[in-house]
Amino acid sequence: MNHDRFFFFRSTCHESDLFIGIRHGSFREEMIQSVRDELFRLRKIILDYSAQDPLFTQSLEPVSGNEHVPPGIHTMLQCARQTRTGPMSSVAGLFAGQVGQKLISEYVLDEIVVENGGDLFIKNSEVLTTLVHAGSSGLSDRVALVITPGSRGVCTSSGTVGHSLSFGCADAVTVIAGSAPLADAWATALANRVTGAGDIEGVLETAGQIPEILGCAVIAEEQIGIRGQFEVKIVN
Repeated sequence: MNHDRFFFFRSTCHESDLFIGIRHGSFREEMIQSVRDELFRLRKIILDYSAQDPLFTQSLEPVSGNEHVPPGIHTMLQCARQTRTGPMSSVAGLFAGQVGQKLISEYVLDEIVVENGGDLFIKNSEVLTTLVHAGSSGLSDRVALVITPGSRGVCTSSGTVGHSLSFGCADAVTVIAGSAPLADAWATALANRVTGAGDIEGVLETAGQIPEILGCAVIAEEQIGIRGQFEVKIVN
């Protein structure tokens, strides 16, 4: 991300540690508390709901829910059903997206980047490039996705980096979608299918059949595959 273009600040709440970029001159000290309040609200919703239904946070598959659940819970249940993963596969993207939308609404921001553990919510009015981190791969931080103006989630799942559960061994599977929680869940689902470089083509074919996925990049065993509507650059 471009520090000449954005002013970055952090806000934390329990396990959540968000890195947020906004245009220089737009920062207000009270934004930090606004983010904390939203993180606390979302965390409480999930904890309260999981106290009634422990499977919500434990299941690795979709779980049932009714139409009267809170909106954030409904989003996670919907993402799980679409991607055939557990509801928590979308939690990082949900938090990033909700925080981003709250700041946009409260402070009338035309551009914002919210990073939550490698998952991004982006609203940009000009072209923006973002690097894909892929751990020890020689391609890590060398693949730049060129994000055209809009509001999207750019989320990455890995079987070799971080603490999140993955059944695959991809160094990185990055998914771009209009919804950050859905991008997060699809990144998890597709990364689960990558057991080696030989799976890249098949995973990209699957991604190409999913209308919600606007772009996908897969890095495994020093190889990369890319599909979608966004330009990709290899940088030094």
